[in-house]
Amino acid sequence: MDFDTKKNYYEILGVGEDASAEEIKKAFKKAAVQHHPDKGGDKKKFQEANEAYQVLGDEKKKGQYDAMRKGGYSGGGAGGFDFGGFGGDGGVDFGDIDLGDIMGNFFGGGFDGGGRGRRKSTVGEDVKVAINITFEEGYLGTSKKVAYGRLVKVKGVQERTCATCNGHGVVTQQAHTPFGVMQTQGACPTCGGAGKTFIKGGKEFKNGGLEKQREIIEVKIPAAIKDGSYIKFTGKGNEGMSGQSGDLYVRIDIASSKFYERRGDNLYIHINITIFDLILGGEVGVNHPEGKIKVKIPKGTQIGDMVKVSGKGFGIGGLFHKRGDMFLVTKVEIPKKLSKEQEKMWNELKNKQ
Repeated sequence: MDFDTKKNYYEILGVGEDASAEEIKKAFKKAAVQHHPDKGGDKKKFQEANEAYQVLGDEKKKGQYDAMRKGGYSGGGAGGFDFGGFGGDGGVDFGDIDLGDIMGNFFGGGFDGGGRGRRKSTVGEDVKVAINITFEEGYLGTSKKVAYGRLVKVKGVQERTCATCNGHGVVTQQAHTPFGVMQTQGACPTCGGAGKTFIKGGKEFKNGGLEKQREIIEVKIPAAIKDGSYIKFTGKGNEGMSGQSGDLYVRIDIASSKFYERRGDNLYIHINITIFDLILGGEVGVNHPEGKIKVKIPKGTQIGDMVKVSGKGFGIGGLFHKRGDMFLVTKVEIPKKLSKEQEKMWNELKNKQ
């Protein structure tokens, strides 16, 4: 018999008897990391967790174990279990347990499942910044100066082969794990994966001979740009150890407006007009991003109706010779106070209905 019914394997793993297979796997993974002897854990608890999972993690054994416990059967010890590791015959099938998660705890991070580290790229990384503009600036286009930080190569720096990794940029680590002795490679902690150290005037630069520098760049924002758009500046990102720089990406964040709204390439303007304008019609002044314009309100316009003005929306593709439309969203302004003459007039109209 491959299990001991005197032991409560569910209690050992900290799960209920109705736990799913996935919950049992997660509980074992947690226990394996917590109790592993090489990480200062309790060897006995580690062995018990191993024993419990070999039973509860096997559907057939679990069924037998449950049946014998309910039937009051008392068996012998856990014969046949190998607690020295998980790699031999009869070992645990970890299935879809993420080994990278467990190994990261043993190696202190950097385990990628394939056992190989990554040497630091010699190409500079991209830099991303964001700037805020008004709705009107997004409609018309504008120009802004942006300050940002980027890594640049230190002039006059001396390069030396890293003594820790002998110029390879990676180091090999070894540890005893639940799966046996494992080796993995990670970026060298001394040079950060560069394979070299960089010194100038007795000062060591750990970023591959790079230091942060403040830059100012002028960003020309095209008309009709959409919120969240990026403008790319090739080669304006961080410099790399090879001399090839990354790119700068400037995200454009457009502020919302109480009066304006964008829907596709159309411009919606919310305006307050009088009841007379709705009933009798007439021209009203509208504050457009390009300036004040006159718009004709048709007679009999209803509250909430939208008045369309063709060709007064956003430029399509940033070109103003092809544009979307403008829509006026009407809202009636109701006076809170009336003069005696106004009140008399409204009462006369009311009585004539």
